[in-house]
Amino acid sequence: MPERQAARWGSTTPATTDTRHSRRRYGYWPAALASVLIAAAVVIAGCGGSGKVGTTITVTKMIPHKTVIKAPATKTPTRAPATATASTVPVNEMLGQMIVSTYAGRAPSTAILDRVRAGDVGGIILFGENTAGGQSSTRSAISELQAAARAGNKPPLLIMADQEGGEVRRLTWAPPVLSAAAMRSASVAQAEGVATGRALQAVGVNLDLAPVSDVVHVSNSFLGTRSFGDEPLEVSERACAFAEGLAAAGVGYTLKHFPGLGRALGNTDLEPVTITAPASELRPDYETYVRCASTPNGVAMVSNASYPAVTGDSTPAVLSHEIYHTELAQVVGFTGVTISDDLGAGALAHEVNPAERAINAGLDLALYAGAEGQSASAYQTLREDVQTGGIPRSRVENAYNAIMTLKTRIAGAAPQTASTGNQASSYPEYVGEPETITPEKGK
Repeated sequence: MPERQAARWGSTTPATTDTRHSRRRYGYWPAALASVLIAAAVVIAGCGGSGKVGTTITVTKMIPHKTVIKAPATKTPTRAPATATASTVPVNEMLGQMIVSTYAGRAPSTAILDRVRAGDVGGIILFGENTAGGQSSTRSAISELQAAARAGNKPPLLIMADQEGGEVRRLTWAPPVLSAAAMRSASVAQAEGVATGRALQAVGVNLDLAPVSDVVHVSNSFLGTRSFGDEPLEVSERACAFAEGLAAAGVGYTLKHFPGLGRALGNTDLEPVTITAPASELRPDYETYVRCASTPNGVAMVSNASYPAVTGDSTPAVLSHEIYHTELAQVVGFTGVTISDDLGAGALAHEVNPAERAINAGLDLALYAGAEGQSASAYQTLREDVQTGGIPRSRVENAYNAIMTLKTRIAGAAPQTASTGNQASSYPEYVGEPETITPEKGK
């Protein structure tokens, strides 16, 4: 397994090892931090989103319940139509907002900065090689990226990372040291989420590619300790609590990998994977998505595995119209932003035009976790697809509107400067109950 992919997916590679494999005018928007979750507010002392120790932050508590996953609704929930603003934006700029890229090393390359300035990139995913310089270096790199967006009068970037916990932490100095499996209660998971959100926000990361929402059903799952458990209700309570904590700190969260990798016997990062379970078995595992996907800070990542009993063929979920429009929209009721798993992954190696097909199926954010050139090449190909009618402008406008709504929510807060202090380091290594939870060592 290439080391970067191994680190991304939580193999035995330590969290500290994450080397590279060959793999008009918006200004800086204010973050809207008002909660719209149905709930009663509770206050957690010392977990504020401002980065100051001892600040209080209001966290909305989701009402515990057991969801009954029903058959698809007769009417599909829809997003708001394209706004007048979207209709005046050049289609190439809207398309650029749909691209998520990597870059090599600790400092952004001239090429990626030029692409950000031109509006060819809307998001950046960070890996260990990008954050290896520590908090100050990471904060500086993100500031440089956001400055490039401002210089081009482009919307602020989504800056994202896999900060799941345990061995999957791109910011190795930051919480959560506990893996999802070790977060043995919703209260622990929520506290970990708040701590993680504050640490991410302190350097300018505004979207966590976590929590993993897969319910494990096989003993040899490649997910390992990345899952919260093997019962849908248990997973939903803890995953949504972690997500709730992130949102309370002003950071977006990503539920993944819909419709679920808990039955996968292989790793989609490396090879095609087929999950044969029927919809009647898969849908109870949607509990987390039903419970907390459709919030202003929520994003859903779509799996690269195939689910033939649901889609009717071997098409990977990320390329399947059925997954977006029946399973996500009708069964779950989700109309928020969707993001792909790595479109350069082994599971899609033999697929023709995966990005075009995924976007036409319903994908909003196309993520490329390999070499920086992958996303640049994909963007140029997608421009041609739009120009030739392969992707309708209306589909691009629809995705653009959803992404802009998310960015208005989470991408407005600038990274803290050195003058505001380095508060992330004030967090404990873990915030669970020490008498019942032992942090994972060496991961």
